[in-house]
Amino acid sequence: MPLRHHFEQNIHVRRRLQQYGAGICLPYEQAAIPELLAGAVLDAVATTPRHRAVETDGARRAASMLAELL
Repeated sequence: MPLRHHFEQNIHVRRRLQQYGAGICLPYEQAAIPELLAGAVLDAVATTPRHRAVETDGARRAASMLAELL
């Protein structure tokens, strides 16, 4: 549930979560309605998570890119 009018949460974080298949997006306006929020929570806990593993080799990849430049 991104904060309303928060660019990074609405654009970048949402894209990253979609990229990994992590969770669902519930816009702030919908999350402010208790029935919709409760329904989203119930749907989420009834679903088996199926997300990609988060990449952990960022430092190695960055070092490799820098080494190519040197």
